[in-house]
Amino acid sequence: MKTILRHTKLPNVVYHYCTVETFFHIISNHTLRMSDIEKSNDFMEKKWAIRQCLQHIEHNLENPAYPCAEQPKLASALLQEMKRQFHDYNTMILAACFSSRRDLLSQWRGYGDNGYGVCIGVTSGTEFKNAFRRAERYLILKGNSLPSGLLFHSIKYSTKEIEATCMRLFCIYMRWLPLRTSIEEAAAELVRMMYPALPFFKSSAFSEEAEWRCVYYPELPAPPYETETFDEARFQQLLSGQMIEQQLDHFRMQPLGYRLRQNNLVPYRDVSFDPPCGPFIQSITIGPKCPLDRETVKLFLERNGIPIDMANIYLSDVSYR
Repeated sequence: MKTILRHTKLPNVVYHYCTVETFFHIISNHTLRMSDIEKSNDFMEKKWAIRQCLQHIEHNLENPAYPCAEQPKLASALLQEMKRQFHDYNTMILAACFSSRRDLLSQWRGYGDNGYGVCIGVTSGTEFKNAFRRAERYLILKGNSLPSGLLFHSIKYSTKEIEATCMRLFCIYMRWLPLRTSIEEAAAELVRMMYPALPFFKSSAFSEEAEWRCVYYPELPAPPYETETFDEARFQQLLSGQMIEQQLDHFRMQPLGYRLRQNNLVPYRDVSFDPPCGPFIQSITIGPKCPLDRETVKLFLERNGIPIDMANIYLSDVSYR
């Protein structure tokens, strides 16, 4: 089975758009922040991808091209159980977002503080290589558990591939139902398989963003958390693993932390790009409305142990009204 995010080349540099305040913390602390995607600006993406996949299955339940059409009542029951379980399933997913394009108007508007922010170019060809390969392997959708380590991949602005994959998996599990498992167990298995792939899909309306995403799945139990089924001791054991520093590829993952955003608690883990990461910061682009000047930015970077040529500190060329 082919990967659902194929034919993608790992770029040498990707770009992180942010506010000046976030830029200050990134450079001062030598860290990038991976935050809970459910509580980010893009919190609706996952729900959109789930809806697209479930609607595609529903529209093809009686399609003679698929074996589920031979048992429409059983297929319908499995789909309804998947809908119910997707509604309750919301395990934590942490992500940091990038673009393959520098000085992009839609990114300034969406993530660069409406043009008052900064775009940080970071090297990806070496630092994210293992995470990229891991993503390509994982997104074949063969496993039934959350992947370990970082995943790094481009966003797909079409659900065609994941819809086809989910439909194929749905038909496989439906045909196994009378022999191997219950509807509830089959739906749970399908949800666990599909769920981690969802952060890599967005509506085509966002395609101009040319986004890449680094994703991390903390090893924590997924809901539901009912008293009779929830293992508190196991949860505490897994949580302790998120409370210590962890080495992942070229990065050091800092312990789980929390910040406040719009009266909500947002979990995050910072990834440190101190050595052996090497010269991680490749360029800085100052936003079209940002008051920063190139000389101050260079001095600030040098002061924090990040030498950079003035030629790699840019002023935005975007005409911004």
